[in-house]
Amino acid sequence: MTESDIAIEALDLVKRFGDFTAVDGVSFVVPRGTVLGLLGPNGAGKTTLINQLTGVLPPTAGRVELHGRDITGMAPHRRVGLGLVRTFQINQLFGSLTPLQSL
Repeated sequence: MTESDIAIEALDLVKRFGDFTAVDGVSFVVPRGTVLGLLGPNGAGKTTLINQLTGVLPPTAGRVELHGRDITGMAPHRRVGLGLVRTFQINQLFGSLTPLQSL
C-alpha cells in the first residue's frame, strides 16, 4: 500500500490521564474509501481514541497522519479543513420530525 492509498493512520498512540492509561500504543491504517467500525466495551478507550484522531485531545505519545501528513499537533478546526470530521450519537428522535426526517 502506498502513502496515497492511506486516508488516516494512527502510529503508536498513547493517552494517559495521570496514572490511568486510556489508550496504549494503538496503531492502525485506514485505506481510502474504507468504512471502519470501532467496537469495544464501555471504558475501553474508543472515545479517547477518536478524540485524539480529531484533535480534541492531544496524545501523550504517538502521532496521527491524514493522507500522509502529520496532523498530531493540528487544531480540530484545521483538521476539518482537511476533511477530517466526526459526528456524535443522538439517541432520540426530534419530536416534530418523522424518523426519516430526523436522519
